[in-house]
Amino acid sequence: MPSAAGAPAQKRSKPSFARGLFAGRVDEDLIFPFPQLAGDEAEALDMVLAEFHRFAGDHLDGAAFDQRMEIPQEFIGQLGDLGVLGFTVPEEYGGSGFSTGAYCRLMQAVCRYCAATATVIGGHQSIGIKGIVMYGSEEQKREFLPRMASGEWIGAYALTEAGSGSDAAAMTTRAVYDAAGDVWIINGSKQWITNGGFSQVFTVFARTPAEPGSKPTQAISCFLVKRDLPGVSTTPPMHKMGIRGSNTVDVVFDNVRVPAGHMLGRQGQGFKMAMEILNTGRLSLASGCIGSAREMIDASVKFALERKAFGATISELEMIRHKFALMMSETYAAEAMVYLTTGLCDRGGLDFSIESAMSKTFAGEVLWRVVNHAVQINGGNGYMSEYPYERFLRDARINMIFEGTNEIMRLYIFMAGMRDTAAAATVGSLTRVHPALAAEAEVAAAMTRMFAGAMAKTLARHGRELPARGYVQERAADAIIDLYALLAVLSRCTARLEADGEEGAARDVTLTRLFARQARDRFERNIGLLDGPDDELLTAASEVAYRDGGYRLI
Repeated sequence: MPSAAGAPAQKRSKPSFARGLFAGRVDEDLIFPFPQLAGDEAEALDMVLAEFHRFAGDHLDGAAFDQRMEIPQEFIGQLGDLGVLGFTVPEEYGGSGFSTGAYCRLMQAVCRYCAATATVIGGHQSIGIKGIVMYGSEEQKREFLPRMASGEWIGAYALTEAGSGSDAAAMTTRAVYDAAGDVWIINGSKQWITNGGFSQVFTVFARTPAEPGSKPTQAISCFLVKRDLPGVSTTPPMHKMGIRGSNTVDVVFDNVRVPAGHMLGRQGQGFKMAMEILNTGRLSLASGCIGSAREMIDASVKFALERKAFGATISELEMIRHKFALMMSETYAAEAMVYLTTGLCDRGGLDFSIESAMSKTFAGEVLWRVVNHAVQINGGNGYMSEYPYERFLRDARINMIFEGTNEIMRLYIFMAGMRDTAAAATVGSLTRVHPALAAEAEVAAAMTRMFAGAMAKTLARHGRELPARGYVQERAADAIIDLYALLAVLSRCTARLEADGEEGAARDVTLTRLFARQARDRFERNIGLLDGPDDELLTAASEVAYRDGGYRLI
């Protein structure tokens, strides 16, 4: 099949740990030892985080930002002065040059205070700047990155449209080349653009001419569009359920003449670039979820240890203990998953797109459960705006929607992984897990064998119909998410055991063992449902709603 104009021919895919799981392989060298930041970077990061926490304690008022539905530009400028807005930009272009793993730890810290602030930072750096760092020419990097790293210019990522959200290939914004002026003329609009109301630089994706017979995605290119170009306009800020301090607008491009030298990458590469940019963006989103979850756990523990009922603190009640057990074990697993994946990202040469999608999906849903438990534990206080819980609840909801809805993530996890499904599982036992976790290691090995066998049967049963089998996609994706999370937990806990011994790692072992049992139970349930005994009934029940236009009492 011919490639889009100027685009390189497809290359052999990079190694992927997650795709190996679909074929029953566990490449332990990719996940052991658990990733750690290098000594110099870890020391530098500790200094930066300490400075950030001092700054946040004095200036970062998430509740005030939420109430005024705006984060002051002065505050954003202060983030630039701290170096937060150029955290991962290479030092030669004015940034700090930190790794993805370090950046995710920063975002985790920010979300303990304010998810809206993290959204502004992420919209600028996780996805607004990332394309220039990854694909920009030397001239583009020198023109844009120093000003963006300092915060003088704020970036925004303009991909979503009213008719093409998760289906980015359906976009209608177009760019036509004008040879006389050596410019691309862009027409169209983008929806729900974070930072769009005040950003100076937009990373814009638009449809461009492609060779006959090429894929629809090969007709998409990427452009760096400055706000001051004639024809660029934005709507007033939108009112949202959560992350209300962040700026969200629609952006309109009306015959915007973009210099040809501001095309990012090569013509026809835009869709691939958009997806790869989002891979790292999803990791920072997931790490932010961990920060918010930790804050909710800490605040709720403090309340539960002080609040008395029936002659004792509510922390002694087993129903409350149950909530904390789930909050702790799932947050521990989400954190392990995210930082295992940042390790895959930072080592280079690997395809971590499935792992990134799993991290985003799992961490976002863990946070939703954690903050829901926190509201319940805190009772009436949890419902009042005077306390942070209701704001954290509203802010948490967006994580299951933006940067790819969790439904689309599950579809991607399944379809991308099924490309490597084998006829038979090959994994034996896991050899690099600490002996103290031998039982849990065998659970993970058995789950891997079971998953690969189930995927081979699923492929044989459904074949070409798989893209339309959403019930199957959802269950299989949930199964491998639990499997990957368990392997991440085993790697993390093994590192702690090797460093601190069984006594020093006792808390990690407890959380690992609980999560292993929970993950196994969910996994077996999802695998058991792959044959779909209730699928026809589910479809029939949904038809009741569709046929009647909603719920109607009979």
